[in-house]
Amino acid sequence: MSELEMPIVITAIANPEAEGFVAGTLYAQGWNVVFRAIDWASLQSYIQSNAELSQNALLIFATDLPGTDKKLMDSLNGCVRQVIGFSLPNVSHGDFGVLNPLPSLGTDLISLVRGYVRAPLVRTNAVTQRKARSSKVIAIGSAGSYTGCTFIALNLAMELSLLAKSTLLVEANFRAPSLSPLLSMRKISEESHWKKIAPNLSISEITQSTSEDLDVLMGKAIEEFDCVILDIGSISGLSNRLTDRRWTSRVTTWCCDQADELMITSRADFLGHYRLVQVIDLLQQTSIRARLSFTQNMKSSGKRGDVEMARFLAATTALKPIRVRSMKQESRSVQAAEDEHATLVETNERSQLRKAIADLAREITS
Repeated sequence: MSELEMPIVITAIANPEAEGFVAGTLYAQGWNVVFRAIDWASLQSYIQSNAELSQNALLIFATDLPGTDKKLMDSLNGCVRQVIGFSLPNVSHGDFGVLNPLPSLGTDLISLVRGYVRAPLVRTNAVTQRKARSSKVIAIGSAGSYTGCTFIALNLAMELSLLAKSTLLVEANFRAPSLSPLLSMRKISEESHWKKIAPNLSISEITQSTSEDLDVLMGKAIEEFDCVILDIGSISGLSNRLTDRRWTSRVTTWCCDQADELMITSRADFLGHYRLVQVIDLLQQTSIRARLSFTQNMKSSGKRGDVEMARFLAATTALKPIRVRSMKQESRSVQAAEDEHATLVETNERSQLRKAIADLAREITS
């Protein structure tokens, strides 16, 4: 199985409600549940009869499976791609040791299983719940190209810092990093962790090497800062990225599982709206734990703007986002800021776009 294909799954859970929850949740994500064993004998028979297919399968079992024990399950390690065990309430664990309790929420189950797909050798006791924290983590992604995603991330981080919130802005757009050129900086990654660029504002970059310890890096950032803003660039092909084990997909997956908010930016014109609808279609088929918000950028004036706003609201409200915002097109203000490698508050404090982003910052911190 290639890294971009959706995983195939074998379940081995006797409890019909628990098995139905697991199989149904994975099936809803587009994962193919190829066999649902009811005991050890049926599981062993299927794997022996379908050896090639089973080599590419995730085996998800619970300790209530009749006829099994740890030794028998361990014997399947070379026969399937990965073995993932769950414990069920009021069911003996036998000699299986410490296992993940079966999550009660589909988003937590998906998050945990994705972890095994991405890094099977280090997911021994995966954490399915986010730790309580006082900081705000917001990932900003783009529905298509040239949506102003990076510009909004930069200016939002600045506005948060002006509200006396210690803020970290993270360059996490591996395919088209943009913060360095916008700020006329050398490689951000040359800094050990982050670099202070203004009062209450620091910047950092996630690279292939630092992504290896992404959980540790982000954990330190969350402890250090009140707000963490990640510019993750385009999120097209989101479903594939969430099961892709390559380093370029790690941040996207982390954000979907661990960020407080995934803000999706889009252009207001016809093609921009078309790209937004494509992303919304993907999101409707994908379970993520981050709450969604949508920001329409470059909205026209007058009646055309009213039409753009109406179709934007019609497309996004079905996903029940925590906030929906629209920002008017201000080409001159944006160009002036880019020419001076600065933010809007530094180049045109009174612009409507700057005020809209400042309002967003106040809403986030309220």
